[in-house]
Amino acid sequence: MEYFDIHSHILPGVDDGAQTLEEAMSMIDVAYGEGTRRLILTPHYTRGKNRYTKEELHNRFEEFEAEVNKVHPDMKLYLGNEILYEEGIVGDLKEGLIQTINDTKYVLVEFNIRISYSQLYDAIRKITNARFRPIIAHVERYRCLFKHIERIDELVGMEAYLQMNISSLYGGMLDENARWCKKLVREEYISFFGTDAHDLEDRAPYIKDYVGWIEKKCGEDFLQKVFDINPQKMVENQYIIE
Repeated sequence: MEYFDIHSHILPGVDDGAQTLEEAMSMIDVAYGEGTRRLILTPHYTRGKNRYTKEELHNRFEEFEAEVNKVHPDMKLYLGNEILYEEGIVGDLKEGLIQTINDTKYVLVEFNIRISYSQLYDAIRKITNARFRPIIAHVERYRCLFKHIERIDELVGMEAYLQMNISSLYGGMLDENARWCKKLVREEYISFFGTDAHDLEDRAPYIKDYVGWIEKKCGEDFLQKVFDINPQKMVENQYIIE
């Protein structure tokens, strides 16, 4: 099976991910070897702290895309941002300062891991009221959601989508975070997976080691949905109906 990774920091020299073209190309090689054929590059967007303008980001993306196509012409790249939510972000979205996923209404949003639920809820409400479609990045990290399935239900009911870092599935029965992640996957709350790849060591773009568990517990149809159907609809700006 071919995979669609919606969250990565492989575009070189723009954030805390790949720093050089050589490192980025090595990460692309690993992703390709894992079976990834569609990949969204999502450099961090932090208000007042970015290394780039939106125009510069597009230029770097096009240059990198050309290099990747020389080696892996069947790998499709897309551009987005991973947005750190804070006051003013919705205004930046409305002004077009932030790179949405492939210029769609979908936005990948991360939060402070210790954010309160009321603050997270309010942020999602503001984003959806502005007619954007929020994807909560690495949903498993937020302490206000941990073991609160009723809050997960509420966010999904608000038309927020949940992305999980696939490596978070690693861990046995004694690992309560892994148990929580597996519960979210088994009950099919997760709409997207990503590697959140930053480097070739601790945060490399590995996928295959985790796919077997997902297929065993959720089946081939779910696997197709999260690694093909949902992300393809996203980059085409189509509605995803869970």
